[in-house]
Amino acid sequence: MCDKCGYSANVELAASIPVRNEPREWSLEEVSTPEKRTVHEVSNFLKLPAAYFIKSILVIADRGPVLALVRGDQELHEKKLAKVIGNHRPAQKTEVKEMLGVEAGFIGPVGQTIRMIADISLKEGLYVGGANKPHYHLRGIKAEKDFSAEWHDIHSAKSGDFCVKCGSALRVERVIEIGNIFQLGIKYSNPLRAFFLDENGQEKPVIMGSYGIGPARIAAAAIEQNNDKDGIIWPKSIAPFDVELLPLNMNDPKTVEVSEKLHEDMAAMGIEVLMDDREERAGVKFKDADLIGIPTQVVLGEKNLKEGLVEIKDRKTKETVKVTVEEVLKKISDLC
Repeated sequence: MCDKCGYSANVELAASIPVRNEPREWSLEEVSTPEKRTVHEVSNFLKLPAAYFIKSILVIADRGPVLALVRGDQELHEKKLAKVIGNHRPAQKTEVKEMLGVEAGFIGPVGQTIRMIADISLKEGLYVGGANKPHYHLRGIKAEKDFSAEWHDIHSAKSGDFCVKCGSALRVERVIEIGNIFQLGIKYSNPLRAFFLDENGQEKPVIMGSYGIGPARIAAAAIEQNNDKDGIIWPKSIAPFDVELLPLNMNDPKTVEVSEKLHEDMAAMGIEVLMDDREERAGVKFKDADLIGIPTQVVLGEKNLKEGLVEIKDRKTKETVKVTVEEVLKKISDLC
């Protein structure tokens, strides 16, 4: 997410510009890195930040081996790579040695003859990468001078990278996906023969898309953003009920009579109302009402009813007000 321009994207699609490296004046040369294989090990040994390294990852695609190249401080985004080369899997150690002639840890892009897909962040600057021989790395590798590759965005965006639209810093936030769009293209229209005639009378497959919003996910997202220590606080716009009636003593005829009348009248007015008519203690009913989180609670207790009053409570603010039984419907109508 970019706070400046509003750019946001799922991490499966997000694009970013990694922090630029400070320029280095290196000539291409071999450096000894005995038993140092990982970026972490070599960067510590050479006392260089991981961003100055090329991470070379051999994968096996349906059409053959591919060497994926990303910057040492970045992670390879498997789904982005799959969009370029299709289905693939990581190469096994024996396959790395067999195909590239060197064990994993010393692989580099210089001199390679297999297909290479490089992340766009490697286009500029000088880097350190495997020398394709045991216990050595090359320092001063420059793209297009020392190796050629197909250039794509194949790294995972992370906090601290820069926005591709405005250049401001990005941040990562955990979210719930409530809707999605799938670009289906002609994947299904071709086999289903979902064709149309163009202006020249030629059959063309329909371009398809799928657009969805998940009601259950909307509810989950709303609850995550609207709750307190006692439970849910439903926004009025999507609450399952507008009002919850809480008759505190179902053995009291007056309480039952008033509760049922209010329930009937509210329903007739189009107000969605839930009545807790269980024979439970008042404390249990209060606790469950807060847990369920209906926006407005109407509490009917024997003591208040003897004075012709009921209590209306706002679940969000927890503010309460006492009104006469005759005023309840108008008050609730105003709140809803």
